[in-house]
Amino acid sequence: MRALIILLSTGCYAGYTPRAPGTAGSLLGLGLVWVFSGPLGLSLPYYLLVTAVLFLVGVWVSGRAEPLFGHDGPEIVIDEITGVLIVFLVVFAGMRFDVMTVVAGFVLFRVLDIWKPFPCDPMQRLPGGLGVMMDDAVAAVYTCLLLLLTGWLML
Repeated sequence: MRALIILLSTGCYAGYTPRAPGTAGSLLGLGLVWVFSGPLGLSLPYYLLVTAVLFLVGVWVSGRAEPLFGHDGPEIVIDEITGVLIVFLVVFAGMRFDVMTVVAGFVLFRVLDIWKPFPCDPMQRLPGGLGVMMDDAVAAVYTCLLLLLTGWLML
């Protein structure tokens, strides 16, 4: 069970990247977005289901990984992976999945995840895996909203 918890919480060991493990996890999440929206061609309901299941698995797994890595330890990147999936809900809301959207979404998410605007920081202090996952979920929702707003303003 310990090996499975490490595998999932670290995003198939992406969290062991010596520099910027959160960015490595976010890149892995971006790969999943591409697979789900491209080759698998998931519809919005299935994409939401996959994202929700990954979020719940993330709460469970990261809570179990905390004794190994500490609360929201840098090796735990399932929160970044799930956050990127939340960010790119805009793809399924009608925004194009082009280079500009990908770069903007990725950079905005990383900035907001590191900066932790209110209420990200208080969310991170929630106990266990919920605290690990919620700050990234809030940063992802902010990013998603910013992408939608800028997409609307560019029309």
